[in-house]
Amino acid sequence: MKVAPGLDHALIPAGAEAEWVSVGGDLVEAALWCGQLAEVPRRATVLKEGPPVNAFGIAGAPCNHPADRQPIDRQPTCHQLTGSGGAEAAVGPVRRYVHDPDPAVVRAHLVAELAGALDATLADPTIAYLYADAPGATPFARCLEVTDTLPFSLKRLRALLRERGVGRAEILKRGSALEPERLRRDLRLAGPEAASLVLTRVAGAPTVLVCHPVPAG
Repeated sequence: MKVAPGLDHALIPAGAEAEWVSVGGDLVEAALWCGQLAEVPRRATVLKEGPPVNAFGIAGAPCNHPADRQPIDRQPTCHQLTGSGGAEAAVGPVRRYVHDPDPAVVRAHLVAELAGALDATLADPTIAYLYADAPGATPFARCLEVTDTLPFSLKRLRALLRERGVGRAEILKRGSALEPERLRRDLRLAGPEAASLVLTRVAGAPTVLVCHPVPAG
């Protein structure tokens, strides 16, 4: 049964499997599987180009779910993460790498399972960014290397980016009320370098991480 991706977990029938599907990083659909078609409580299905791999980055089998379905036509492979949907990830400090989970993983409440696969922790129990000492080769999250962690201050951030010669900035956010495009204007960026800015909270405090993307391996 297809359902809206924003489905409240409290409305999922007991014994049903709830699956969320993303394509190219965009959450596109959700479905409920009942009876003999239900294999696990929660499933995140991520479709992208390349061979299927599991959360550890190890090659695995193509996507085979009950009824041997393919959620989206003409996709060569898919990657699946499963779990209870009720586990909680450990909380720790910001570390060298931050992983931004795919929206299907977040909506399926499988961040804790991904954290276990990546040996990662949350820096805030309410924010789905995962922090690890090593970059994780996984289709279930994008990885960035953290170069600076600052309590959010527009003046301080602007000065740091000016010092680094950053003229192009990708702005990501979870748990921040700041509008990325307004922040970009306020930063008045200039220079030949690029950076990724992650607006988030760490232990409840507004924080910005200055990062560089880790090439997918």
